[in-house]
Amino acid sequence: MDNTPNRNDEKLGHASENEELNEFDEAYEPEFWNEEEEEPSSEAPPPARRKWIRNTIVSLLAAALIGNVLAFWPQIYNMRTLPFLFKSQELSSQPEIQSYKEAIVLVSTDKGKGTGFHISGGYIVTNYHVIEDKAYALVKFPEVDQGYEAELVRAAPDLDVALLKVDPGSRELPAIEIERDRPWQAGDHVYVIGNPLYFTQIVTEGTILGKLPVQGRPRTAMALDAPVFQGNSGSPVINEDGKAIAIIYATADVPHQDKIVQAGLAVPFKDVDDLMPELLPRQDE
Repeated sequence: MDNTPNRNDEKLGHASENEELNEFDEAYEPEFWNEEEEEPSSEAPPPARRKWIRNTIVSLLAAALIGNVLAFWPQIYNMRTLPFLFKSQELSSQPEIQSYKEAIVLVSTDKGKGTGFHISGGYIVTNYHVIEDKAYALVKFPEVDQGYEAELVRAAPDLDVALLKVDPGSRELPAIEIERDRPWQAGDHVYVIGNPLYFTQIVTEGTILGKLPVQGRPRTAMALDAPVFQGNSGSPVINEDGKAIAIIYATADVPHQDKIVQAGLAVPFKDVDDLMPELLPRQDE
């Protein structure tokens, strides 16, 4: 079987309906997100030489702007986005969720954006594909006015995990603790916090479906039934104890309860420890 990951939007293989998710024999091909954004147009309107021409151009530009807003609005607020926006608002009213969100960062590059989270000492965990071949990476905390230039210090491309480092100076940055003791299992309730689509600081919830073999990966991925989208790359999967147990990196269509669901795929922290023990520093370092 070809185990090379494909980052294009191709159909994913499906397992038969009578297979249990945590006992798959077939390796699934993940669907990666293209985090790059289109370059804006550099065309400008011709200069106005007379007042009536200027007024006409201004009126046309205003009409075009209104038309673009009306055309773009349904792409932002639609039947796909409204449910998770309402759910995020509901979950964000919980004090513990509010504290988790403080450690979730926006990772911006010259070509797009993704998600990351601070674990300790200025170390930011994200996906490797978020910062791969990018000219720069900037990290922005939600409750901090300034952004930080991030340096790539370590990476595991085969796992799609990267570790960035920022220098906050004397400022103490909020952090999420990594779960290293209690193992996760199918059925566990989890939260995912990230910057999907056109939004930031979005909270969703779901359950772990189990382990899923994925083409081109040395270990099975965690599959979870929770809304994840482009921009969620690098989002933490947080357990009921408020600790990060995995890192979102892609999605796959898988069978669950006699139907096909789009499952989020995540890299468990245990796999990062086992395969690259030097990738993430211990919390007490």
